[in-house]
Formats: sequence, structure tokens, C-alpha cells
Amino acid sequence: MRERVVWCVSVLICLGALVANPATRAFALWNVLVQVAIFVPSACIPAWRTNRMSYVDFAWPAGILALGVQGFIFAEELTPLTIAAASMFTVAGLRLMYWGYLVMKPGWLKEEFPRYQYQRLVWEKAGLKSDRLSLQYEISVQATANMSYFALPSIVIATNPRGGLHPVEIAAIAVWLAAYLYESVADLQKSRFLGGYASDSKDVCDTGLWRYSRHPNYFGQWVQWCAAVLLAVPSVIALWDRSPVVSWVLIAVGLLFLVKAIYTVMVDYSGAVPAEHYSVLKRPGYRQYQAEVNRFFPGPRKKQPAVA
Repeated sequence: MRERVVWCVSVLICLGALVANPATRAFALWNVLVQVAIFVPSACIPAWRTNRMSYVDFAWPAGILALGVQGFIFAEELTPLTIAAASMFTVAGLRLMYWGYLVMKPGWLKEEFPRYQYQRLVWEKAGLKSDRLSLQYEISVQATANMSYFALPSIVIATNPRGGLHPVEIAAIAVWLAAYLYESVADLQKSRFLGGYASDSKDVCDTGLWRYSRHPNYFGQWVQWCAAVLLAVPSVIALWDRSPVVSWVLIAVGLLFLVKAIYTVMVDYSGAVPAEHYSVLKRPGYRQYQAEVNRFFPGPRKKQPAVA
């Protein structure tokens, strides 16, 4: 319960900083309405009716797509920088929405995804009694993240009217493209190995990028967010002269926090840790794979004796 209160307070602080800043206010307020319009019908209502959270896998990327579209609309000037940032969010959102679409297809979502089954274990350990209320809270976490911290790069970059690209921005775009390709290749390799999205294979994917990281797709997605934060650095510096001091400091700190927040999501919250909890139970060779391959950051394989 304490963690929930801390999250709600931090979101209010971040949103307050965006609304208090005249340069970011309009985008921030409209984005709140847009995210509510996305999450309520596509995640909150279906989750309440079915007691399953997996619908959020469509709502969250739809919200990311919306941040990209709004980036085009609220940009003070359509420059190479603002177009690049809006395109990054749009492309990433569309790609993830494709997988979300598979979730929403009739017949696919017959039971809760393992990572959300794992959340129920977390709630039980924390002594939380109502699954239905916890579902709505967890969905609201992803919705409010799209309203606050996850929206920061898009909103901050939209305030920058400068033409041309700073060397830092060029580097950030290059890193984002490389990470996007990395994640896409990892997902393709996993899909081909398993033989389809809904595969029930008990084999361990240990090919291609998966030989050097147990979750290369999550790593690629995290690097994309790091690149988005880096892309926003020149813009947040340029925003200094147009911002109340407290608002500017909170926005800058929020961008730094985003790097850590995305890492936590990809590893602990809905990424590596929940996935591996069930992979160990389902796949006999997974413990050996864990012993030999890094969990998140790619690296050389370790030579380990056979794991019983």
C-alpha cells in the first residue's frame, strides 16, 4: 500500500510540474484526456468484466502511439527534431500495438498472461485482498505513467522550436534506431523459434541474440527509452529560460527518473522476473540457461556445470 501511495504522489508532482509550466501545459492536459479515453474502454472496462489485466498490453502501446501523434500536433515548430521525436513514439507505439492487437483477437486471450498472473502472487504476498481493485490500480499505473514520466521526452521536445539537429540529438536518434532494430530482430527470432505467437513450446530459445541475453527484446526497448531521454536533453536545457525554476527542476529530475523507471518495468515489474518465474516451472532447461546467460544486459556466455 505504501508503494501505491508513493507512486500516486510522484505522478501528481510530475503532472503538476508540467501543468505549472506554460510551455508544456497544453500538451500535458490534453494528454491526460487522451490517455483516459484510451485506457478506460480498452483496458479498465474489459478488466473489470473478465478479471484479467492482459488487455493493458493493447492500451499501453496505444497510449505511446498517442504521444507520438500529439507530438506532431503540439510541436511549436515542425523541425527535424520534433518530427524525429514524434515519429519515434508513433513507430514504437504502432509496433507494440500489433502485438496488443493479437491479444485482443477473439480466442487468443483465453487466460491471463504469466506476467500478470505473477502480479497476483505479489498482491497476495502484500496482503491485498481484492484482485478486482488491484487490477484497476495496476492498469492506472500504466495509464498515469503515460500521462507523466513516459510522456516527458515527447512533451519537452515539442517545446523546442530550434531548427537543425544538435550532435547529441543525432547520436540519440542513431542509438534509438539501433535499439529498435535490435528489439525487432530479437522478437522475430523468438517468434520463429517458438513457431508462433500462441506457442506452448517447452524448449528454451537459445539462438541469435537470445544466446547473449535472456531478454534482448526488453533490453532493446529500455535502450530506446534511454535514447528518447538523451534526445530530450538539449530541449530541457533550452526550456530553462521559459520555465518556473521548480517546474524545470522537477521535469529534469523526472527525465532522469524515467531511465530507472523503465529499467524497473522491464526487469522487475512486467518483464524479466515475472517471465522467468514461469519459464523455470515450464521449461526443464531454463535453469541451465539462467546459469549461462546474462538476464538483461548482453554479454558473453558463462561456462557453468550442468544444473540439476
